Amino acid sequence: MRKKVVSALVGCLIIILGLLFNLFFFAEKGFRVIFFDVGQGDSALIQFDDGAKMLVDCGPNRKVLTKLGKYLPFYDRTIDYLLITHPDLDHYGGCADVLKRYEVKNIITNGAKKEFDAYWQVWYRYQQEERAVASVISGPKELAFAGSELNFLAPDPALGIDTKDGDYNNRSIVFRLSRASTTIMFTGDMEEPLEQALLAKYCSSQNTPPPVPPLIGEGCTALRSDILKVGHHGSDSSTSAEFLRAVNADKAIISVGKNRYGHPSLRVLKKLERAAAEILRTDEIGDIIMK
Repeated sequence: MRKKVVSALVGCLIIILGLLFNLFFFAEKGFRVIFFDVGQGDSALIQFDDGAKMLVDCGPNRKVLTKLGKYLPFYDRTIDYLLITHPDLDHYGGCADVLKRYEVKNIITNGAKKEFDAYWQVWYRYQQEERAVASVISGPKELAFAGSELNFLAPDPALGIDTKDGDYNNRSIVFRLSRASTTIMFTGDMEEPLEQALLAKYCSSQNTPPPVPPLIGEGCTALRSDILKVGHHGSDSSTSAEFLRAVNADKAIISVGKNRYGHPSLRVLKKLERAAAEILRTDEIGDIIMK
């Protein structure tokens, strides 16, 4: 009887060790971008070829922790880069929880502050306690990650946008991720004023207003992307036809949940259809994975 018990325990131990071996050595690796379904908000996880991870925004609440737990091994408690496009609650509301659960090595922001906001004060306190390397995107910049490249397009003082106090959307970090032949445009909550400024800089000669349509393949190579993360959850204030022509994306991802704002706008959906972009919505299909 005792031998049977010992044999059963040994068998269970072998099974457990086998599962742990699979988790450690056969967990999904390689490049992928996961746009999380976090409700009415934005959050995406970029996993680079060397295993480094960048979390772009954290959604409105701690639901982001469930998503990270779903796609990362249970033993992995490190986020190499946390990038917050701008300090609106639906983009950074879950970031304090991420700092509490994970070791975050680097934090990238646009430098905007909301010192009057109680939640921002909580976030800032956790950020200081984390002792992560903090950096601010304040102009065009390029970063390389194991075969991938991030080209930051905004914020950029040279764009000449007159953003009023409280206009955090048009101060969003906008960047283009390139890997091999795939490019993804991340837009935060960018609205038409920022879109038009980018068109004027990158899609026209001698800083003249962009033509209609912009010069695709000639003056807009900096904006051309295979995948577009649609700005501001598909709000009517974003995604102009001119910008869509310049980006010329095959797929358009809308991160959105149940809301009272009318996101995504029917007008924007029609523009995306006319641009022949495949529309993928987190509120309809859940998490969206790109490889």
